[in-house]
Amino acid sequence: MIVKQEKIECDILPLCCPEDTNEEEERSLDPHNGSQKNPFWLMGRAIARFLSGRLLLPLLFFLLVEVGVLVGLFERAEMSLYDAWFRLKGAQDPGDEVIIVAIDDRSIQELGPLAWPRLVHARLLDKLRQARVVGFDLMFDMPTAPHEDATLAEAVARHGRVVLAGHFAFEKEGRETVQVFRGPLPEIADGAVEVGFTNVPADEDRVVRRITLVDVNTLGVPVPCFGLAVGLVAAGEKSESLVLASPGCLQAGQRNIPVDRLYRSMPCFYGPQGTFKTVSFIDALNADPSVFRNKIVLVGATSPDVHDFFPTPFTTSNLVLSGSLPVPGVEIHASVVQSFLDSHWYRRVTPVVNLILLFLAGLITHLVVSGRGPWTGLAGMLALITAFTGVAAGAWWYGHLWLNLAAPLVLIFLTYAGSAAAGFVQAEMARRRIRAMFARYVSPAVAAELMKNPEMVELGGRRQEVSVMFCDIRGFTAYSENKPPEEVVSRLNNYLTAMTEVIFRHGGTLDKYLGDGLMAVFGAPLPYPDHVRRAIDAALEIQERVAELNHSWEMKGQPPMKVGVGINSGTVLVGNVGSPERMDYTVIGENVNLASRLEGLTKTYGVSIVISERSAHLLPEEPSRPWQLVELGRAEVRGFTVPIGVYTAVRGEGAVPPAPSKEKQAQLSINQAHVNKPDAQMDLPGFHTSGFNFVGQGVKKIKI
Repeated sequence: MIVKQEKIECDILPLCCPEDTNEEEERSLDPHNGSQKNPFWLMGRAIARFLSGRLLLPLLFFLLVEVGVLVGLFERAEMSLYDAWFRLKGAQDPGDEVIIVAIDDRSIQELGPLAWPRLVHARLLDKLRQARVVGFDLMFDMPTAPHEDATLAEAVARHGRVVLAGHFAFEKEGRETVQVFRGPLPEIADGAVEVGFTNVPADEDRVVRRITLVDVNTLGVPVPCFGLAVGLVAAGEKSESLVLASPGCLQAGQRNIPVDRLYRSMPCFYGPQGTFKTVSFIDALNADPSVFRNKIVLVGATSPDVHDFFPTPFTTSNLVLSGSLPVPGVEIHASVVQSFLDSHWYRRVTPVVNLILLFLAGLITHLVVSGRGPWTGLAGMLALITAFTGVAAGAWWYGHLWLNLAAPLVLIFLTYAGSAAAGFVQAEMARRRIRAMFARYVSPAVAAELMKNPEMVELGGRRQEVSVMFCDIRGFTAYSENKPPEEVVSRLNNYLTAMTEVIFRHGGTLDKYLGDGLMAVFGAPLPYPDHVRRAIDAALEIQERVAELNHSWEMKGQPPMKVGVGINSGTVLVGNVGSPERMDYTVIGENVNLASRLEGLTKTYGVSIVISERSAHLLPEEPSRPWQLVELGRAEVRGFTVPIGVYTAVRGEGAVPPAPSKEKQAQLSINQAHVNKPDAQMDLPGFHTSGFNFVGQGVKKIKI
C-alpha cells in the first residue's frame, strides 16, 4: 500500500507552527493598521527577517574576513598564490631580443677578481657596437685610474646607446636622514643616453614582485629605473616622455604601464634563473660583433660572490630539489625590459573589487550550502572553491589581473563550516522539539525514529491516510457516583496506562485523553502501510487487557468495566492545531468524526469493536490473520448521505460476533416492525444511537 502525502492549505481549522506569524502582533506593528497592508512595509519586514535570520552568520563571517584583509592577515597567503600562478604557468621563452652578458665565475677566473679595470668594459663596448642598446648593471660612481675612466667615457660616448646605472641611498645630514642619488662619474655619464636606478623593492616576504619604475621626489624630474631606461632607449624614447597620464597609469611614449600610488608596477617574470639568453663576459670579449646585432644587451654580475640575487615568484623554498634559485639582479632588469617591450604587466585590482568578490563568495556559498546537508554542502563548497580559483586564475592568465583568492577561499570554508554547524544545531533542536512534541503521543521507538528523520514531521497541515481509534468506558459516569475521587482517579489511571501501552506497542500515536476515553491515530506522524491492521490488533488487545483488569477488580470486589472501540480509516489532515502559545499535534476531518460515531455504535450492536467499511476495504488479503471481520450491517450517520457499512473483529477463523442481549433483541424486533416506515421516530429507553440511523442485517432502513 502506498501512503500518499500532500501538502495543502486548510481553511477548516487553523493549522499552525511555532514559526507562524501572530496576526495580532503583525497588525500592531503595521503602521497603516488597515485591512490591506502597505506592500513596502511588508517587503521591508520580509527582508529584515531574511537578513536577521538566514544571513546573520554569513554576514558575520564576511565582516570577520574583511577585517583580516584590512589588517593584512591574508597578505602573505595572497602573495604566495600570486607566485603559484607563475609556477603553474611555467617558464616562458622571452626570445633572444634581450641578451645578458654575465660576469660569472668563469669570467672572473679568466680576467681576475672584481673590480676589473675599466679598460675591460671599454673593450666589451667595442664588441657590442652593433647592439641596439647596452645597459651596464654596474656602478661606475668611484674614480679609478684617470686614463681608464677616460677610455671608458670615450667608449660610452662613441657607442651612443649606452644606459648606465645608479642607485638611491640614504645619508645623514646633521640629524636628518635624506635620500640621495648616486650616479656614475660625470665624465662617464655625459656620454650615456640614459641613467637609471637599480634599486629593487621587495615585499614583506623578501620576494621581488614589483618594480619601482620612476622616482619623482629626489631630483625634481622623473628618474626611470634601470630596466625602464633601457626599454625607453630600445623603443626610441627618452625619460622626458614619462607622464603620469592618470592615477594608476604611467605613460611612456606610446605605451601605458599600470602603476600603484608608489609608481610600482608588476612585470612578467618569464622563468627561474637562466631563462634569458646569457653569454659569459669572457666569451663576449672574444665573440663576433654580429652576434649582438640589434640586440638589447644587459651587462651584470651573475656570480654568487657578488651577492646580487633576489627571490622572485619562481623561487621556491626547497632550492636543492626544485632548482628554483634566487635570480641575479640583472635578470630582474631583463624581465622589466621584456615586459616593457611586450606590454606585459600585471595589475592588482582595487580593494573595492576584492571587497565585492569577497562578498559574492560569502553570499553564493551561503545560497549553495545552506540547508543542503553536510555532504551536499561539502560538494558545493569544493565546487565553489574550484570556481573561484578558476576565476582568479583566468583573470591572472588572460587579463593580467591579480585578484585576492586566499580571503575568499577562507570565507567559503567558514561559511560552509558555519552552515554545517548551524545545520547540526538546528537538527539537534528539531530533534529535541520533536521529542518534546511527540514524547507524550508516541512510543519511545517511534520518537527515536522521528528524531533520526525529523524531515518526516511537517509542522503545518498535510493530508495523510491513517486509521483513527476512539475508546470509551461504558457506564463510567454511573460508576463514579458516590465514589471517592481518589479511587476513581486511581482506577482510571490504571485503565489509561494499560490502554496507552497497547497503543504504543502497535505503533499508534496517542492523540489525547477524553475524560474516561482516548483517541489514537495509526499511520501518523510515521506513515505505516498496514495502519488498519495495527489499529485492529490494538483494539483486540485492548479488550483482552480490559478483561484482565476486570478480573483483578472483581477480585477486589469492584465492578467490571466495558470498553467500546470505534475504528475508521481514510485521509485526514495531520498537523498542529491551536495558537502559537499552545497547540497540539492532532488529526481532523470527517474520517475522525466517523470514528467517534462508530465508537458510540458498539452499544447498539452489543459488540466491543465497530470498524467502518472504509477500514475494511483498505485491508489486504492475509490468510494467516489471527482474527476475522464480521459484517454487522449498514448505518446512516448524521452528516453522511450514504449509509456506512460496519464490521466487528473477532479472534479465530470463521468466528461470529456474540449474540445481542435480550433487550437488544427486543429492540431489533421493534425495528423489524417498522421496516416500511422509514421516517418513524423511535424512543427506546436507555438506547443511545449517538447520531446514527441504523439499518440492521436484512433491514432496509430504520431510523432510531
